Amino acid sequence: PMVPAWFAWMFQESWSVLVPLALLPFSNPACLVSPGNLALGGMFLTHYTYRSFVYPLRIRGGKPMPLGISSLAALFCFFNGYLQGRLWTALHVFSLDTAADRAFLACGGAIWLFGWCVNLHSDSILRSLRRPGETGYKIPRGGMFEYVSAANYFGEIVEWSGYAVASRFHVGCLAFALFTACNTGPRALHHHLWYLQKFEDYPRDRRALIPFVW
Repeated sequence: PMVPAWFAWMFQESWSVLVPLALLPFSNPACLVSPGNLALGGMFLTHYTYRSFVYPLRIRGGKPMPLGISSLAALFCFFNGYLQGRLWTALHVFSLDTAADRAFLACGGAIWLFGWCVNLHSDSILRSLRRPGETGYKIPRGGMFEYVSAANYFGEIVEWSGYAVASRFHVGCLAFALFTACNTGPRALHHHLWYLQKFEDYPRDRRALIPFVW
């Protein structure tokens, strides 16, 4: 069966918020007072709170999604929500005792913030492509769309790369960043090739996902 786009997004993404919150009663108190853990948890929950409860309500139209596909995405979000949530609520205290610890958190946090802003701005550009009642497709312009066809995916990859840097490349955070790149990369290429075929005036110097490279 098919479900509305807004429902699919809310259903599949919300587990990334609900599961970590459900883990709080089983947390390690040392993790909950660690600035490093709070910062990393804040990055994760900020992204997914928006993606789960704000973004779906801003979707204009949107194609219905197969419930099976949404359920598979929900399964990933459940597992990843448990992995990331358990990591910074119970399993590891991200210390800020050394200058290197603080530098990794600051640099990674700045990278994450840049990626998050790119992601939000790209979502806004895509939403504004169609006015109420309009149909058809348009070339997205502005922001990182001037450089890549999948600016929203680029922003998300930058976000989770920054998250991994902030954690000093903890295996759980790094695995999530790598998964994001592997999941969005092929989709970005598909979008890029579709744009090139659909629009004769599509900018030929625009790349698929990585500015000036690919």
